[in-house]
Formats: sequence, structure tokens, C-alpha cells
Amino acid sequence: MEKTLSVIIPVYNTEKYLKRALESVLGQTISVHEIICVDDGSTDRSMDILNAYAKKDGRIKVIHKENGGPASARKAGVAIASGTYLTFVDSDDFVEPDMYEEMMSLACRYHADIVTSGFIRDYGNSITVNHEKMKAGVYTGEQLKTEVLGSLIDTDSFYRMGISDSLCNKIFRQDKLKPVQMAMDERIFMWEDDAVVFSCLFRCDTLVVSGKSYYHYCVRETGSLMGTERTGHLDESMDILLRYLEKEFRDADRQGLNLMRQFQIMKTSFLMMKCASKVLSYGNGILYPFGKVNKEDRLLLYGAGKLGVELKAYLEAQGFSVVGWADKSANRPGVIRPDEIREADFDYVIITVLIADVVEHIREDLKKLGVPDEKVLFVDAKLIR
Repeated sequence: MEKTLSVIIPVYNTEKYLKRALESVLGQTISVHEIICVDDGSTDRSMDILNAYAKKDGRIKVIHKENGGPASARKAGVAIASGTYLTFVDSDDFVEPDMYEEMMSLACRYHADIVTSGFIRDYGNSITVNHEKMKAGVYTGEQLKTEVLGSLIDTDSFYRMGISDSLCNKIFRQDKLKPVQMAMDERIFMWEDDAVVFSCLFRCDTLVVSGKSYYHYCVRETGSLMGTERTGHLDESMDILLRYLEKEFRDADRQGLNLMRQFQIMKTSFLMMKCASKVLSYGNGILYPFGKVNKEDRLLLYGAGKLGVELKAYLEAQGFSVVGWADKSANRPGVIRPDEIREADFDYVIITVLIADVVEHIREDLKKLGVPDEKVLFVDAKLIR
């Protein structure tokens, strides 16, 4: 029996990028079975673009619904998908031409439940290629449990995953994905990918890691699939997500897999990305979760993103001396360029970045600037409780 692939594209106000996404799927080196486009209540010209493409290609099916967020849009697509395998493309991203031919070849050869690849972070004028940390190969049986589930999330460094949490750089057997996706609580609108991906991995019998990267995750400053009106429900969404994932990790935990420890690392990462004030604390000389500092120490922060802003406010409220603030894009008042750190007088640099690979790059940069490693603090996975 021929195995087929359905591509599901949730769409919300992405008229500027939508044609690029569609063309990248239509231009694949194999012909996909169907392309299901779910217009999630767009208010721009996205629906007109979808209808025009549907008239030209019978594989394109268009669903229009009221705005409900990513989980709702993906459910609508999965509900009518008929392919043996399912995958997703966000409507402001695009894929390499050979992505689905190569991934379907692996799926068919090894009777895989999931085939995963890396992704390409695309900034428009530059890219960075991100490969899966798990080595390329076929994982099944005991090897799947120990090597994949045992290291989904690194418990020694913060924050690094063995298998990426994105839906879009993977293809899933429909009978593995559909029950998980259709049961997903639609109130989860942040990190819904994580809830689906981890749940599918816990139910997976054969995983193939391709070792290649095909999916272009396009980084842009504005716009979102979820709609700005939903962001006011962040606390509720986060609470539902964490309760769901805790149950999934607990139910899947086996002796030696350390899944609940992995869950704690992930939970701390999510909270620090969106509401760090719920995590940060100071007591007994420990600035949690960064490490040991004293109130008399002069601190310089590296990173002016959301976590940097929240940490600066917290430190100043606790009476710490923040003597500097550095970032590569020094476009915030009072923020200096990294090369100006040489001229600053401080006891510690605190890196306010959560991705382990990025932290490593920053630590290397700081060494080149003459900052001793013992003067550099970052989120310490060993402290996570």
C-alpha cells in the first residue's frame, strides 16, 4: 500500500509570506497527497490567496474558521487529513525542495512512527543551521527508551534538548499523531508544539533522526499565528500546559529515564522565558537559578531580552548593584555593546540567555574579552529544583 503525506498549514494574517510557504510545498521533489490550509480567522488577504491557489491545484483544501489559535487550527486540519503521514508548515515559514521526499523515504524504509530533522533559523539576510542533538539513525525498542527518552532534555546544562520540540520539522504517522492532536486543550496557545511532540514521542515505537535540516523557521519581529487577543490568557495557558506535560512525563517515566527531572528543567525554562519573576529568588547567598553571589558584588548583565529586563528589575529591587548591561543589539537605553565590557568594573557577568548553545558562544566571546570563566554566571541546571 502506498504511503502518502498530508501537509497542514495553519494561516493567520500572513498574506506577506503565504505564497512563499505554499510554493515551497508545491515545489517539492515528490508530489504530496494533499495540502490542507486552515484559515484561522484572518483579517487580511490570506483567504483570497488561499482560494486562488485552491482553484489552480486540486490538492489544496481550504478551511475557514473563527480565530481559535494554533491548537484549534491544527485540529481542524488533522480532522480531515487522509495521508498515512502528517506534517505541518507555519504559513510564514518555508521548506527545502527535497524535504518530504527524503523524509518519506526514511519513513517508508524503516516503518517509522516519526521522522525528525533539524531546522534552519532564517533571518532573511542570514541563516543558522540547527541539527538535532541526537545522532542520525533509527531508534526502536530499548534503544529508543534509553537513548531518546532518557535524554529528551539535558539535565546537566540549561537549556538543551536531544530532540527538538518543533512539530514542523517532523513527519508523523497519522495513527500516532491524530489521537494526541485531537485531544489537545485549545486553551494552550504557547508551546503547544511541546505538548504534542513529547506526547507522540512517548507513544512512538520507531523514531528516525535524519541528520539533515530542511525547514526554514523565519524569524520576524511582528505577527503571530495565535492572535494578540489571546496573550492576556498566558497564565491560564501556561498552567494547563504544565499540568498536561507533568502528567505525560510522569506516566511515561521508567526506572533510569529520569523523566521527572527532565520535566523540572523544562518547566523552569518555560517559566523563565515568559514570567521569570515566578522563578527568581535570593537566599543564603544563592541567586536562584544562577549561582552564588553576595549583595556587595557588582553585577553586569549580558542580554537585554525579556529575561534580562526582568532580572535587572529583580536585582535592583533586592538591593543589588547592577553596574552594566550588555547586548549585541544595544538598542535599549543604557545598554552597551559587548566589546565595551572590557572597560566596565564588575565582579560577575550574568548571562541572561536560556539556550545552552548560545550561552556557550557568549562564554567564548567573554573569554576573548578577557573575562575569567569564574566571573561568569548563567542558569545552572544543577540548581533547578
